This record gives sequence, C-alpha cells and structure tokens, in this order.
Amino acid sequence: MSKILKALMILIVPLLLVSCTPPEIPDLVWPGPPDRPRIKYVKSFRSGTDIKGVSIVGSVLLGANTSFTMRKPNNIHVDKDGRILVTDTAHTDIFIYDFLKKKVTSIGASGTKIFSKPIGVTTDDTGRIFVSDTRTDQVGVLDHKGRLLSYLSPGMPFKQPTGMAVDNKNGILYVVDTHLHNVQTFDLKTLKYKQTIGERGKEEGSFNYPSAIAVDKQGNFYVVDTMNARVQVFDVKGRFLYAYGKFGDAPGEFARPKGVAIDSEGHVYVVDAAFNNVQIFDDEGKMLMAFGGYGNDRGHMILPAGIAIDKDDFIYVTDSWNERVDIYEFLGEKYKEREAAKKAGDKGKKKSKNKEKT
Repeated sequence: MSKILKALMILIVPLLLVSCTPPEIPDLVWPGPPDRPRIKYVKSFRSGTDIKGVSIVGSVLLGANTSFTMRKPNNIHVDKDGRILVTDTAHTDIFIYDFLKKKVTSIGASGTKIFSKPIGVTTDDTGRIFVSDTRTDQVGVLDHKGRLLSYLSPGMPFKQPTGMAVDNKNGILYVVDTHLHNVQTFDLKTLKYKQTIGERGKEEGSFNYPSAIAVDKQGNFYVVDTMNARVQVFDVKGRFLYAYGKFGDAPGEFARPKGVAIDSEGHVYVVDAAFNNVQIFDDEGKMLMAFGGYGNDRGHMILPAGIAIDKDDFIYVTDSWNERVDIYEFLGEKYKEREAAKKAGDKGKKKSKNKEKT
C-alpha cells in the first residue's frame, strides 16, 4: 500500500467512525427553556424485553415470555420493592416488571386465570396485592407472589370497583366504585369493611362516576370525580376538605380526568385522557404546569389512563393507545440528592485514579 493511500486511510477512517455515531438526543423537559425544567422524559417500555439484560430467552427462563407485551395497559402501581404492576384489560392480566432483578412475570403466569377485567391495582407494606375486577365486580387479595388469598366483602356489593389506594400509616384500604359513585374503606389489617363515603351528585362530597384515588403523607385522600371534572380532597376520617377543577380546556380544567398520584413533595398529578397530558397541582389545588401531549413520539401519549410515582419521584404513566408505559422524572429535591451523590462519586473515582498514577 502506497504512503499516499495509507495517509488517506488515516484521515478517512476517523471521519467514517464519527459519521456512524448516532447524534445525541437532547433531553426532553417541561417547561422548556428559558424556564427551569421540572419534569424530564426518561424512557418508555412495552414488554419485559425492554428491561436491560432480559432477552426473550432469558424471559422464558425467568418464568416469563414474550406475551408480556402490553396491549391495553390501564392502571399502574409501584410497590415497596420497586416492582411495576400494570393491569392490562386486553390480556386480562396484571404484568409485573422488575427492573432491579431484571425479571418479568404476571399474575396469570401460572396458567390459572383469576381476573376477567382487571382495572385497579395497589399493594400494602406487607406485600399483599389488591386488584379490582370490573367484570366480576370483585376486589381480589393476593400475596406478594400473586397467589389468590381472598376477596373483599364490601358494605354494599361492588358495582364497578376501579381505583384503589392504601394508607399504610393509618391502616386503611380505599376502593373507588365508579357505578355506585362512592368510596368504600376497609381495615388494612383485618380487611373488614369500615365506611362508605359519598353518593351520586354534584354537591361537595358527592361523586359522578369517580375513577381514581391517591393518599398523601398526612392521610388526606384525593378522588378523581371524572364526570364532575374535578378532584375532591377528604381527610383521613372521610370529611370533605376542598375540590378543584371543572369542565373546560383552560389550564387547571379537565375534559376526562383519570389517574391521580402524589410525589414526595406533595404535588398532585392528574392524568387527562382527552387532553393526553398530565397536569400538576400544589397541595391547595393551584395548577402549576402540565406535561405530555398528543402523539406517539417520546414524551407524547394517546389515551393515558393510570399514573404512579415511586419513592424516588420517578413518574409512570400508562399510555394505553400506544401500548406502553412512559417514564418521567420529577426534578425536585430527590433528583438534586441523586445528582449530588453522582458528583461526589465521580470525584471519588478521580481521586482514586490519581493515587494509582502516583
């Protein structure tokens, strides 16, 4: 090879390598510049194969298979161990995605069909799983591994149990009944019925097809009153505190509110299936911002339904039409702590490398 050709190769090869490197995708955040970002899009996933380190073969060996791909995800919950539980009405099953253990399974993985149309899902600190079924009008109680233990016995027979939430501190399980237009409460230890809150109506404390519920650190609970286009807030004893929202298309108004969740700083997140977004409110009902929007690109959603927030303030939204779960990150105090820990870790690595050199 001539000297000229060698020289050309030396010049061309690096250029080819650079041109083959995919461009770095910029962060997708809300609000956009110049405002300080508060929410960041992280990623989306559809199945167990999206979990890094779990292949199709690996999934089978771990007790899962490629059928654990979402088709119509509805509700979502993150348990104390970080497992992501997703109800899928098309599969009539509850998928359990474990990113930490790189494992995916489902309630129906054993071959026994328990639910006909699972909608709501939540867990308590003992690991029990609660699933509402709107076809059989029951709420099943399962152990941590998904084995059926019992069914709840409500004060009045369920007509369409949907959203659920657990208050571990005060020992209460809440079950929203969409067609009875109320919330029933149960003792978390004994699972015995305690109280019914609400009835059909437009007045304070009444509901019109409620759908979802969340509990804050103080024990107050937030009910998405879907067909009244509002969120109603009650104290731990079931007494009405305040409400916010109405039908409309302005910020802070709703068209079809669905899921609700609360982060570690008390912000309330409300999914709107018609707006295809999530609106964020403070603990007094003041609208702060929104994120999302119609579409199938990253950070967009179509017919979102459920929402959950884990202990580290990562946000999970079931993007039903797009058959996936979208993950976002709240850039609050916990994010700052993680970033500070990363920087401290990087400094430690640099110091150790410098010591090795000397």
